[in-house]
Amino acid sequence: MIKNIAHVKFRGSNIGKFEHLHIEDVKVKDTCVIETDEGIEIGYVLNFEDIDVDSLNNEENQNSDSNENNESIEQNDEDDNNDGGANEEISEELKDIAADEEPNIKTKNNKNKIFNILRIANEKDLEQHRINIEDAEEAFKICKEKVNNHNLDLKLISSYYFLDRAKLLFEFIAEERIDFRELVKDLAAHFKTRIELRQIGVRDEARSIGGCGICGRELCCKVIKGKFETITIKMAKEQGMLLNTMKISGQCGRLMCCLGHEYKAYCSLKKDLPKVGTKLVFNSVPAVIKEVNPLNKKLLIETEDKRLIYINVSDLRSEEGFLVANIKAE
Repeated sequence: MIKNIAHVKFRGSNIGKFEHLHIEDVKVKDTCVIETDEGIEIGYVLNFEDIDVDSLNNEENQNSDSNENNESIEQNDEDDNNDGGANEEISEELKDIAADEEPNIKTKNNKNKIFNILRIANEKDLEQHRINIEDAEEAFKICKEKVNNHNLDLKLISSYYFLDRAKLLFEFIAEERIDFRELVKDLAAHFKTRIELRQIGVRDEARSIGGCGICGRELCCKVIKGKFETITIKMAKEQGMLLNTMKISGQCGRLMCCLGHEYKAYCSLKKDLPKVGTKLVFNSVPAVIKEVNPLNKKLLIETEDKRLIYINVSDLRSEEGFLVANIKAE
C-alpha cells in the first residue's frame, strides 16, 4: 500500500516518518505538534514522500534478522583485515576503535515506524516550547550540581522537556554503568515530573556538540541526520584509505561517518574495474595492478622491471583472456 508521509525533524537531530493526511494544508517548514513513542514534541516538516508501507515493514523485519547476526558479520570484517589485499598492518589502537564501533547504547526510536502529527503548532504551543527550552537549560545546571553532590562519574550532555512537560529527559555519557536511582529520586522531588536519565554513546555526544571534521566541513552526524550506522575497517580499505588512526577517526574517536556514506558509491564505481593484483601486459612487458582509483578511473601498475606507471582504465583491452595496454606512459 502506497502512503504519503511527512519527514519531520524534532528534538535536535531526530528525524521520523509521520502521518499527515488527517491534517489540512500542512506544508514544508510548518511547525507541528507530534506524537512519538516517547511523548508529545515539537517538530517541523522537512519534506513529503510516497512510501510503500508493506516494503517498509519487510525492511524492518530483515533488519531485525540481520541484527541477530551482527557478531558473525563483525568477525568476517575482522578476518577481511588479514586478507591478501591488505598490505598495511592495522594498529592495535585501530582494532580497538573498530571493536567498539557498534554502540552498546541502542536508540529507542524505530527509524521505519510511522508516528502521527497531532496538529499544526499554534501560538500557545510555540510559547510553551520556548519556555521549555529555557527551563531545560536551568534544569541542566541543577542536574549537574546534583550529579556532583551524589559523586557520580558521568558527563551530562543535554536536557530536554517534552512539550506537555510530562517528562524531563537528561542524556549523559559514562565509562561504565551508573547506579543513578538516588539521583533520579532527587531530581523527581525537585522538578515534580517524571525523570529519565539516558546513557548515550560518544557519537551522540559529537552530534550534540558539533564541529568540523578533518575535511574542513561540518561533521556528517550534524549534517546527515538519522540513525547511526555501523562503520567497519572494510569500508576504509574499500576506499583506499590509509589505515591510520588519526586519518580515519572522527571527533568522537570512532571511525568517521563519511566512510559509511561513501562506501556504496565506491563499491559501485569499482564493480567493473580490475582488482588489485590483476596481471596484464603493458607495452609487451608483464605488469601487475598495484592500486585502483575508482574516482578518476586510473590504475597504478608495476611492470616487471619495477617501473610504477599510471594508466587510464579506458586504455585496457582484453586479448585472448589477458588484459593488454599499449600506450605511452604518463
